[in-house]
Amino acid sequence: MALYQEKVELVKESLLEMLQVAEYSIAYKKAESEKWGSSAKGILGYPAAVLLFSIIDCMGSVFVGDTNMSISIDGNHHSIKNTSQHIFILNSKYFKFGLSKKDLNNIYSNFRSTLTHNSLMPKGYILQVGEGERRPFKIAINEFDNRIYFLNLIPLLEVTKKAVINFMDDLDKGNIDFEETKLHKNIEKRDLRTTIYYNTEQIGLYQRIKRWIIE
Repeated sequence: MALYQEKVELVKESLLEMLQVAEYSIAYKKAESEKWGSSAKGILGYPAAVLLFSIIDCMGSVFVGDTNMSISIDGNHHSIKNTSQHIFILNSKYFKFGLSKKDLNNIYSNFRSTLTHNSLMPKGYILQVGEGERRPFKIAINEFDNRIYFLNLIPLLEVTKKAVINFMDDLDKGNIDFEETKLHKNIEKRDLRTTIYYNTEQIGLYQRIKRWIIE
Protein backbone atom coordinates (compact mmCIF):
# COMPACT_ATOMS: atom_id res chain seq x y z
CA MET A 1 0.00 0.00 0.00
CA ALA A 2 1.44 3.34 -1.05
CA LEU A 3 0.39 6.97 -1.46
CA TYR A 4 -0.08 8.28 -5.01
CA GLN A 5 -0.65 11.66 -6.59
CA GLU A 6 -2.42 9.98 -9.55
CA LYS A 7 -5.60 8.06 -8.78
CA VAL A 8 -5.02 5.59 -11.61
CA GLU A 9 -1.91 4.29 -9.83
CA LEU A 10 -3.95 3.64 -6.69
CA VAL A 11 -6.52 1.70 -8.74
CA LYS A 12 -3.79 -0.46 -10.26
CA GLU A 13 -2.16 -1.25 -6.93
CA SER A 14 -5.46 -1.95 -5.17
CA LEU A 15 -6.50 -4.38 -7.91
CA LEU A 16 -3.24 -6.28 -7.53
CA GLU A 17 -3.59 -6.31 -3.75
CA MET A 18 -7.14 -7.69 -3.94
CA LEU A 19 -6.03 -10.36 -6.40
CA GLN A 20 -3.21 -11.37 -4.08
CA VAL A 21 -5.51 -11.73 -1.06
CA ALA A 22 -8.18 -13.55 -3.11
CA GLU A 23 -5.54 -16.04 -4.26
CA TYR A 24 -4.34 -16.50 -0.68
CA SER A 25 -7.94 -17.07 0.49
CA ILE A 26 -8.54 -19.74 -2.13
CA ALA A 27 -5.25 -21.51 -1.36
CA TYR A 28 -5.88 -21.40 2.41
CA LYS A 29 -6.87 -24.71 4.04
CA LYS A 30 -8.98 -24.36 7.18
CA ALA A 31 -8.16 -27.90 8.27
CA GLU A 32 -4.54 -26.85 8.85
CA SER A 33 -5.55 -24.54 11.72
CA GLU A 34 -7.25 -25.49 14.99
CA LYS A 35 -9.04 -22.15 15.37
CA TRP A 36 -11.89 -23.10 13.00
CA GLY A 37 -13.31 -25.82 15.23
CA SER A 38 -16.38 -27.50 13.75
CA SER A 39 -16.16 -25.33 10.60
CA ALA A 40 -12.64 -26.56 9.80
CA LYS A 41 -13.47 -27.46 6.21
CA GLY A 42 -12.67 -25.88 2.89
CA ILE A 43 -11.08 -22.54 2.07
CA LEU A 44 -11.77 -18.87 2.81
CA GLY A 45 -14.40 -18.87 0.11
CA TYR A 46 -16.63 -15.99 1.17
CA PRO A 47 -13.92 -13.32 1.41
CA ALA A 48 -12.41 -14.63 -1.84
CA ALA A 49 -15.75 -14.15 -3.60
CA VAL A 50 -16.21 -10.66 -2.12
CA LEU A 51 -12.73 -9.63 -3.28
CA LEU A 52 -13.19 -11.01 -6.79
CA PHE A 53 -16.53 -9.23 -7.15
CA SER A 54 -14.91 -6.03 -5.86
CA ILE A 55 -12.36 -6.28 -8.68
CA ILE A 56 -15.15 -6.89 -11.19
CA ASP A 57 -17.09 -3.94 -9.75
CA CYS A 58 -14.06 -1.67 -9.99
CA MET A 59 -13.38 -2.55 -13.61
CA GLY A 60 -17.02 -2.01 -14.53
CA SER A 61 -17.09 1.35 -12.75
CA VAL A 62 -14.36 2.72 -15.00
CA PHE A 63 -16.65 2.43 -18.02
CA VAL A 64 -19.80 4.05 -16.60
CA GLY A 65 -21.10 6.45 -19.24
CA ASP A 66 -18.53 5.31 -21.81
CA THR A 67 -20.52 4.61 -24.98
CA ASN A 68 -17.36 3.38 -26.70
CA MET A 69 -17.41 0.33 -24.43
CA SER A 70 -20.12 -1.67 -26.18
CA ILE A 71 -21.00 -4.92 -24.41
CA SER A 72 -23.06 -7.64 -26.03
CA ILE A 73 -25.91 -8.99 -23.87
CA ASP A 74 -28.69 -11.16 -25.30
CA GLY A 75 -27.64 -10.18 -28.82
CA ASN A 76 -27.93 -6.45 -28.10
CA HIS A 77 -25.25 -3.87 -27.43
CA HIS A 78 -25.20 -2.18 -24.03
CA SER A 79 -23.08 0.40 -22.25
CA ILE A 80 -22.64 0.61 -18.49
CA LYS A 81 -24.88 3.37 -17.15
CA ASN A 82 -25.01 2.92 -13.37
CA THR A 83 -23.68 1.03 -10.36
CA SER A 84 -25.90 -2.03 -10.76
CA GLN A 85 -24.60 -2.43 -14.31
CA HIS A 86 -20.92 -2.66 -13.34
CA ILE A 87 -21.49 -6.43 -13.55
CA PHE A 88 -21.97 -6.06 -17.33
CA ILE A 89 -18.17 -6.01 -17.56
CA LEU A 90 -18.34 -9.82 -17.30
CA ASN A 91 -19.56 -9.85 -20.92
CA SER A 92 -16.88 -7.42 -22.11
CA LYS A 93 -13.62 -8.21 -23.91
CA TYR A 94 -11.94 -8.65 -20.53
CA PHE A 95 -14.01 -11.65 -19.37
CA LYS A 96 -15.99 -12.79 -22.46
CA PHE A 97 -18.62 -14.69 -20.47
CA GLY A 98 -21.69 -14.20 -22.69
CA LEU A 99 -24.16 -14.26 -19.80
CA SER A 100 -27.79 -13.24 -20.26
CA LYS A 101 -29.04 -10.01 -18.71
CA LYS A 102 -31.21 -12.04 -16.34
CA ASP A 103 -28.17 -14.02 -15.18
CA LEU A 104 -26.00 -10.91 -14.84
CA ASN A 105 -28.66 -9.25 -12.70
CA ASN A 106 -29.09 -12.35 -10.55
CA ILE A 107 -25.34 -12.72 -10.05
CA TYR A 108 -25.10 -9.05 -9.09
CA SER A 109 -28.04 -9.11 -6.69
CA ASN A 110 -27.61 -12.51 -5.08
CA PHE A 111 -23.87 -13.21 -5.14
CA ARG A 112 -22.11 -9.85 -5.26
CA SER A 113 -24.52 -7.71 -3.25
CA THR A 114 -25.74 -10.11 -0.58
CA LEU A 115 -22.22 -11.38 0.15
CA THR A 116 -20.78 -7.86 0.31
CA HIS A 117 -23.52 -6.24 2.37
CA ASN A 118 -25.08 -9.10 4.33
CA SER A 119 -22.57 -12.01 4.40
CA LEU A 120 -25.44 -14.12 3.06
CA MET A 121 -26.65 -15.73 -0.14
CA PRO A 122 -30.16 -16.93 -1.05
CA LYS A 123 -30.81 -20.64 -1.48
CA GLY A 124 -29.90 -21.74 -4.97
CA TYR A 125 -26.69 -19.69 -5.02
CA ILE A 126 -23.77 -21.94 -4.21
CA LEU A 127 -20.06 -21.21 -3.75
CA GLN A 128 -17.66 -23.97 -4.72
CA VAL A 129 -13.87 -24.22 -4.75
CA GLY A 130 -14.22 -25.30 -8.35
CA GLU A 131 -11.29 -27.71 -8.66
CA GLY A 132 -11.50 -29.37 -12.06
CA GLU A 133 -14.26 -27.01 -13.22
CA ARG A 134 -13.80 -25.07 -16.46
CA ARG A 135 -16.41 -22.37 -16.02
CA PRO A 136 -16.59 -19.77 -13.23
CA PHE A 137 -20.39 -19.84 -13.39
CA LYS A 138 -22.56 -22.90 -13.96
CA ILE A 139 -26.32 -22.41 -14.21
CA ALA A 140 -28.99 -25.10 -14.04
CA ILE A 141 -32.79 -25.25 -14.06
CA ASN A 142 -34.37 -27.24 -11.22
CA GLU A 143 -37.60 -29.23 -11.25
CA PHE A 144 -39.59 -26.09 -10.39
CA ASP A 145 -38.11 -24.26 -13.41
CA ASN A 146 -36.04 -22.03 -11.11
CA ARG A 147 -32.43 -21.21 -11.89
CA ILE A 148 -29.63 -22.49 -9.65
CA TYR A 149 -26.23 -20.80 -9.76
CA PHE A 150 -22.87 -22.34 -8.94
CA LEU A 151 -19.86 -20.03 -8.53
CA ASN A 152 -16.53 -21.83 -8.99
CA LEU A 153 -13.85 -19.77 -7.29
CA ILE A 154 -10.68 -21.21 -8.85
CA PRO A 155 -11.85 -20.64 -12.44
CA LEU A 156 -13.15 -17.16 -11.52
CA LEU A 157 -9.78 -16.28 -9.97
CA GLU A 158 -7.89 -17.39 -13.08
CA VAL A 159 -10.17 -15.52 -15.47
CA THR A 160 -10.03 -12.40 -13.27
CA LYS A 161 -6.22 -12.49 -13.23
CA LYS A 162 -6.16 -12.38 -17.03
CA ALA A 163 -8.84 -9.69 -17.13
CA VAL A 164 -6.88 -7.47 -14.72
CA ILE A 165 -3.67 -7.88 -16.74
CA ASN A 166 -5.45 -6.82 -19.95
CA PHE A 167 -7.28 -4.00 -18.17
CA MET A 168 -4.05 -2.60 -16.70
CA ASP A 169 -2.35 -2.95 -20.08
CA ASP A 170 -5.09 -0.76 -21.57
CA LEU A 171 -4.53 1.79 -18.80
CA ASP A 172 -0.77 1.80 -19.40
CA LYS A 173 -1.14 2.16 -23.17
CA GLY A 174 -3.63 5.00 -22.84
CA ASN A 175 -6.45 2.99 -24.38
CA ILE A 176 -8.44 4.03 -21.33
CA ASP A 177 -8.21 7.76 -20.56
CA PHE A 178 -8.71 7.34 -16.83
CA GLU A 179 -8.75 11.04 -15.97
CA GLU A 180 -11.65 11.55 -18.37
CA THR A 181 -13.77 8.76 -16.91
CA LYS A 182 -16.90 9.56 -14.95
CA LEU A 183 -15.42 7.58 -12.06
CA HIS A 184 -12.32 9.80 -11.85
CA LYS A 185 -14.36 12.99 -12.11
CA ASN A 186 -16.77 11.87 -9.37
CA ILE A 187 -13.97 10.90 -6.99
CA GLU A 188 -12.11 14.11 -7.81
CA LYS A 189 -15.10 16.10 -6.54
CA ARG A 190 -14.49 14.57 -3.11
CA ASP A 191 -10.86 15.66 -2.96
CA LEU A 192 -10.01 17.86 -0.01
CA ARG A 193 -9.33 21.48 -0.86
CA THR A 194 -5.81 21.33 0.59
CA THR A 195 -3.65 18.44 -0.50
CA ILE A 196 -2.07 16.54 2.37
CA TYR A 197 1.48 15.49 1.64
CA TYR A 198 3.07 12.56 3.42
CA ASN A 199 6.32 13.54 5.11
CA THR A 200 8.81 10.91 3.95
CA GLU A 201 11.49 12.19 6.34
CA GLN A 202 9.42 11.66 9.47
CA ILE A 203 7.39 8.48 9.28
CA GLY A 204 3.82 8.89 10.48
CA LEU A 205 3.73 12.67 9.94
CA TYR A 206 1.91 14.69 7.31
CA GLN A 207 2.61 18.18 6.04
CA ARG A 208 0.01 20.97 5.80
CA ILE A 209 -1.98 19.86 8.84
CA LYS A 210 -2.86 22.93 10.90
CA ARG A 211 -4.13 21.04 13.94
CA TRP A 212 -5.55 17.68 14.96
CA ILE A 213 -9.26 17.40 15.87
CA ILE A 214 -8.84 13.80 17.01
CA GLU A 215 -5.41 12.34 17.55
